[in-house]
Amino acid sequence: MDLLALYTGGKDSHFAVMEALRDGHVVKCLLTAAPARSDSYMFHAVNARWALLHGEAMGVPHFLVEVSGLKEREVEELGEALAKYKRECGAEGIVTGAVASRYQKERIDKLAERLGLIHLAPLWGRDQAGLLLEEASSEEFILVAVMAMGLDERWLGIKIGPREAEALLELSKRYGFSPVGEGGEFETYVVSSPLFRGKRVEILEAEAHWSPAGWGYYEIKSARLAH
Repeated sequence: MDLLALYTGGKDSHFAVMEALRDGHVVKCLLTAAPARSDSYMFHAVNARWALLHGEAMGVPHFLVEVSGLKEREVEELGEALAKYKRECGAEGIVTGAVASRYQKERIDKLAERLGLIHLAPLWGRDQAGLLLEEASSEEFILVAVMAMGLDERWLGIKIGPREAEALLELSKRYGFSPVGEGGEFETYVVSSPLFRGKRVEILEAEAHWSPAGWGYYEIKSARLAH
């Protein structure tokens, strides 16, 4: 099936693309929503524009769509963008990295039905601990936001491989947050993947921001693709 990937640049949306390709589907284009508000219910706000490097690395058309970030309105704005790029990309379905968030999945289900698209969510319902370990062994990613008790500023910008994923799992058990960050406990950005055709994202300049309230984000200011 020819697919449009709803893509954040994070580990879950990227791994969903990997799974769709393994299943024989064709990903015709990537669509990244960039919310104007950091408290968007639907979309990653941190470093959204740097997801465009992934489309370049994969050789897949990649589109960035600005949305308001306002609850429900942003869903309708996404629907308008999907209608447009469904035609441009010739997509029959949408693939997303939803794991356990019914809020997100149900809204994409409704948009897909309205537009005559099939919604594929290859990670949906997977064991979250096992999924994190599988992702960490298949792609390299960094934490670009942390918002859960047990995750401090030392985690910002850290590259997650199998060893770091095990440490993250231990913290998730101790403090009770989602092992894959599905509830917004943390956000990620992929820097290396087999889909990048021998390239990787090189972060040239970044700044960590930390709040006394116990949360923070890692702002990428400059990055490029490198071999």
